[in-house]
Amino acid sequence: MVIGKELRPKRKPKKVVFILHFLIIFILWTFLVLYPNPYRFAVSIYRISNPAINPEAISHLLEEVPDDPQEIERYVLTKIPYQFDWLTYGVPFYFPTVEEVLANGTGDCKSRFVVLASIFEAKGISYRQSFSLSHFWVHYDGKEENPIELETNALFIRNDDGEMKIQLPQEDLKEIYEVLKEGFWDFMPLHRKFLFVAGLPMSIMIAYYIRKRRLEDLY
Repeated sequence: MVIGKELRPKRKPKKVVFILHFLIIFILWTFLVLYPNPYRFAVSIYRISNPAINPEAISHLLEEVPDDPQEIERYVLTKIPYQFDWLTYGVPFYFPTVEEVLANGTGDCKSRFVVLASIFEAKGISYRQSFSLSHFWVHYDGKEENPIELETNALFIRNDDGEMKIQLPQEDLKEIYEVLKEGFWDFMPLHRKFLFVAGLPMSIMIAYYIRKRRLEDLY
């Protein structure tokens, strides 16, 4: 009998199995609460490295757009009032196309980014794509930097020729936290907050039920 017990494969501790099931269930639930349509998450991740910049989509605006880069940026900031993705697209993070931005007439830094970059490309103005941990912006010669758009804050910088530069961002951690908290939690619709919070006890109960059934199957 002793030999038989020694030959049995070691099972994971009950507590570890319970925690593992809980984490899997809670993560899946959270993802579905944030992204009922997973496509928007997948396409947004893709567009981080391949932004949907489209000069043709803004061709009808070129007559009213100034030629000076700084004036163009002011034009875009005025034309696209800032609004968080929760309010515009119903998700915490979404990287839109130029067409979507113009149709909605509003958006956050990513929306302004694709419109400004598209205008610059249409006018043949050299620029760099800059991404930090909390912000997306267009950098160009003569740009007046502000605390959130310092080149040292960028994690990725992509030049016109597609060359990518990766660096250690110098962005303030408190600033990152405040921006992410505001965008992901503060503007989350109340019913989505309720579903998110409800996922915690629900995940615990399901994980407990799974563990109980596994123990019943073993004995």
